[in-house]
Amino acid sequence: MPDSPLAPVLASINARFDHTAVAGPAMAPLVAFYRDTLGGRFSHGEVLPIGAVVMTFLFDGGRIELMAPTPGSTFFDKFFATTEGRGGLHHLTFQVSDIDVAVERLTAAGVATFGLSHDPVWSEVFIHPRGNGGVLVQLAQFDDISHVVLHDIEPLLDAAL
Repeated sequence: MPDSPLAPVLASINARFDHTAVAGPAMAPLVAFYRDTLGGRFSHGEVLPIGAVVMTFLFDGGRIELMAPTPGSTFFDKFFATTEGRGGLHHLTFQVSDIDVAVERLTAAGVATFGLSHDPVWSEVFIHPRGNGGVLVQLAQFDDISHVVLHDIEPLLDAAL
């Protein structure tokens, strides 16, 4: 198997692993497992306009982002169909300092991206799971997000299925 063009590109743009995202059909069971069983510490979260609630939990040396739909959302339908409704690993996120340079270098290396979006707080692009073992990879450009996230878990639990 030939070497992947992704590793040298990630190194060339100083990509840094940020978090693993896990999606489930309901947030409460995810929180019960990742907080109560595994000992994760809730850090922050938000309700996204795409129809998802996300919560970040801290573990020694790492972060896991939990994701679940809001009532009436169809955002995760295709993902849940492929996981037979269970959910699971949704994506891996790498932080980059310049999303446009990242896309340019990935494209030059023959790595296809999709979903490029620019936002003053969070800009992102995705690498399709088709070519990397079935795992969606997200590259994101962001700095301080503390002013747009919630630090109280209860409203987030209330907003999710």
